[in-house]
Amino acid sequence: MSQNVYQFIDLQRVDPPKKPLKIRKIEFVEIYEPFSEGQAKAQADRCLSCGNPYCEWKCPVHNYIPNWLKLANEGRIFEAAELSHQTNTLPEVCGRVCPQDRLCEGSCTLHDEFGAVTIGNIERYINDKAFEMGWRPDMTGVRQTDKRVAIIGAGPAGLACADVLTRNGVKAVVFDRHPEIGGLLTFGIPAFKLEKEVMTRRREIFTGMGIEFKLNTEVGRDVQLEDLLKDYDAVFLGVGTYHSMRGGWKMKMRTGFSTLCRS
Repeated sequence: MSQNVYQFIDLQRVDPPKKPLKIRKIEFVEIYEPFSEGQAKAQADRCLSCGNPYCEWKCPVHNYIPNWLKLANEGRIFEAAELSHQTNTLPEVCGRVCPQDRLCEGSCTLHDEFGAVTIGNIERYINDKAFEMGWRPDMTGVRQTDKRVAIIGAGPAGLACADVLTRNGVKAVVFDRHPEIGGLLTFGIPAFKLEKEVMTRRREIFTGMGIEFKLNTEVGRDVQLEDLLKDYDAVFLGVGTYHSMRGGWKMKMRTGFSTLCRS
């Protein structure tokens, strides 16, 4: 990190630029450009490395934020990616969709006076860049067991379960009725916020780690829960939030209302 303790004054917070309007009008893609290497290093250098990092405590998964910001500033991308994966199964997704403004960035020491460190966009840069450079989770030290777990649902919960099990030598087999993993990450969040290729790449990474996916497979139709309970050592249910809920209004439903979230 910089030896200039006032780097947060000399360098203002900068967010990635939006793609030109003419592109946003015709292409349904993420609307923000990624950071360049220089931008990511410079913005990471704004971090104060607080002794009590509020950003880390405010993060629901307690990411080691100051640590991987320092690694990003030093250009140690593989180490930064490895560290970010220690607390987060999908850091490249969180860098895009997590509400940083009211979590890590919202609690940044610099937030009120100087503008918070651009934590989310640096997290996105670290992992996208690492994948581009060929980084993959290191599985060489994993001791395989004879245990097998069936995971129902390939959304964030199911994927996190599969990730942790695989890193501990347990064979994870993930069942999902959809043709791609991700759950609402893939089929709920629009591509201008999270492009579909992000989860396609993630499936390839998980498969390389040894996770097995049985997609287009609905439990209860294509395979029975009783059979999974019999054939596997454990079954994890991560079936998601696809069913709609009533709004709780006291008035009766009138013409013009529609159930927007369907199973």
